[in-house]
Amino acid sequence: MAAGTTPVLVVGAGPTGLIAALTLAQNNVPVRIIDKELQHRPGQRGPGIQPRTFELFHILRIPEIHERAVVLPPVHEYNKGSLEVLRTFIMSPYTEPTPAIPYYNPKLMGQPTLEAILREHLAKFGCAVELGTRLVSFTQDDKCVKAKIVKRRTDAGNVEEIEEEMEAAYLIGADGAKSVTRKLLELTFVGSAWEDGYIVLGDIRLEIKGLDREHWHHFGHFSKDIISFRPTDEVGKDGYQFMIGSRIRDLKGLAQDEVALVNCIKDFVGLGDDVNVKELMWVSESKPHMRMVNKFGVGRAFVAGDAAHVHSPTGGQGLNSGIQDALNLAWKLALVYKGLSPTSLLDTYSAERLPVIAEVLSVTAEMHKRTYRESQSEHAPRSTTDDKDNDSSKLAESKLQRSLHRGKNLYMLGVNYRTSPIVIDEFTPAPTSAGAHRAYGDIQEGVLQAGDRAPDAPDLAPVFTPNCAAPTSSTPSKEVPESTRLFDIFAPTYHTVLMFTPALTFPAVRSVFAALEQSIAKSESVRSLVVLAGSLSEPDDRVIKDQIIGVEVFVDQAGHAYRGYIVEREQIKVVVVRPDGVVGAVVHGAEGLGQYFEGVFGKKGGVHPVKDVV
Repeated sequence: MAAGTTPVLVVGAGPTGLIAALTLAQNNVPVRIIDKELQHRPGQRGPGIQPRTFELFHILRIPEIHERAVVLPPVHEYNKGSLEVLRTFIMSPYTEPTPAIPYYNPKLMGQPTLEAILREHLAKFGCAVELGTRLVSFTQDDKCVKAKIVKRRTDAGNVEEIEEEMEAAYLIGADGAKSVTRKLLELTFVGSAWEDGYIVLGDIRLEIKGLDREHWHHFGHFSKDIISFRPTDEVGKDGYQFMIGSRIRDLKGLAQDEVALVNCIKDFVGLGDDVNVKELMWVSESKPHMRMVNKFGVGRAFVAGDAAHVHSPTGGQGLNSGIQDALNLAWKLALVYKGLSPTSLLDTYSAERLPVIAEVLSVTAEMHKRTYRESQSEHAPRSTTDDKDNDSSKLAESKLQRSLHRGKNLYMLGVNYRTSPIVIDEFTPAPTSAGAHRAYGDIQEGVLQAGDRAPDAPDLAPVFTPNCAAPTSSTPSKEVPESTRLFDIFAPTYHTVLMFTPALTFPAVRSVFAALEQSIAKSESVRSLVVLAGSLSEPDDRVIKDQIIGVEVFVDQAGHAYRGYIVEREQIKVVVVRPDGVVGAVVHGAEGLGQYFEGVFGKKGGVHPVKDVV
């Protein structure tokens, strides 16, 4: 098997599989991505994209997702049979972005649009989704995965299945909740199903007299019958995503009976002939499950996304968690595939993601109970009260608002790997017990530890870039940008070493980069930067030409980097940012840096520690 040409096989072409394939492709790792469906999946499905996911899209250089996604519309709440607005509220109040957090608000984009954008980017690397192709079985050894796949082809109404046996270097199963990959690996899928919260979800072309397209419309209450309509031009100028739920009716089978579904929609709205259902574009039904695997892989085969964990759709965490799975695995897989890291690095995929997903299930379970179970118990004594009674309506509307409220913990900016075996922090002690650590924590200003998301920092002015002239305060160079930001520097193809130092003349600076030069400085897997405090206009003897040792030097003009990374102006601090935008190390100098890179690249590929001299 030729490791340089044998592809990684990705099974499943939803967002998780596409992100895994794209990250590998950007790392020059050959990929095959297959999907059992004959056509790309329709349906808005879970459209919520969280701020942390937008940060990952930025690092992956996919800016158009944030540009084309839409903000969450305000909610209008109505009683059944009325267009009188009981309450207008925002599910997720707007937060002003900051230099450290440029994406501070969730937005919406249907999965067909999202997947189409991801496929376009993947195509730039000569990789296309192989539709109508399913995984049947596979075996593996310490050298490769041997997979049996079946391609389904139709010709003039005839269906033909072609069997193929292929070799893959690794296999990533992103093949959904009914994952074949997970079953073949015999991974446990621990959890249970919720008997309440059964929903019917779909895309529809609809006209309701008096219904605008600027709000997310909800008729009824979670304690009884509820139906919602979210306007989306992705479906059409009269298109909506709808959701139906009921505590008092059995909705099973409704998605397979179009006539019954249309009647149900009209009944739940209660406006008679004013409801005109023009076309049902796509429909699905589901009962929430809370399940997760005991580990994310065995040998050369791994699972990610819904193949590894499923939970209540409340909170919009599923798609986002799957994307984080994919990027966490793919950058590590790329290093191992290229022979730059030992296979033990892949063990950290499970070690890092299991605690996060366990908390995802806990968070979404609590939201599910708040949405469905509390509404049932609190409304039960009032079940005979007329919905149009003023006092009862006010009570119901406040409960709906509470049920739909989305806190900032759902933004996933606090998701962290502080207990990971490969992160190193010489400034903050690691948690001493599992109870002291929250993998799904809240974002905290003024706090940064190894394992946290790496903050952004704009207004970084380049002082020196190898092979490029440096700008001055009076005559900026045209060969380098006048300023940049950290999110434009981070990438899924390399680690970024940020050295904060008062001046390049400090011996510790030379020791750090000398250590890097010994083993990985010439590798494309690490990009090294020095970040100085101050501005270009200051008289500056901090940068002396014979002290520059082939690394990029930036001045933090506005102080955003120093504030975001908790660095005092006269302090020396080295921060390593991983390819997935996570802080891998916060250390004093070369020794700590060497320890971190030894954990990632191994002893042969890692940094040979050089004793710091201060």
